[in-house]
Amino acid sequence: MSTFREKAEAQTEQVIGQMLGDELLVREGQSRLRKAESEAEPSEDRAKERDKDRAKGADQGIVRDERGQDQPKDKARAQQVSRVDEGGDPPGKKA
Repeated sequence: MSTFREKAEAQTEQVIGQMLGDELLVREGQSRLRKAESEAEPSEDRAKERDKDRAKGADQGIVRDERGQDQPKDKARAQQVSRVDEGGDPPGKKA
């Protein structure tokens, strides 16, 4: 079962327990919720790492220089990118 679903069911169990006045049901819901949250922490860590990797990738791209011309952010990387001639490419240096 997914962590999201487990959390939702635990919270539902708590609410129903509160509506019925069943303290045992409330405690069981709280226990399930804590367990689901503790299991979710590793996946949240992975999500944070993934976001960091995406942020690193955000440095790639095109920027404008002082003259307003488009330039690659990482010139060395841009020069190393391989390119395959697809036949209809303009004349010039071919890879």
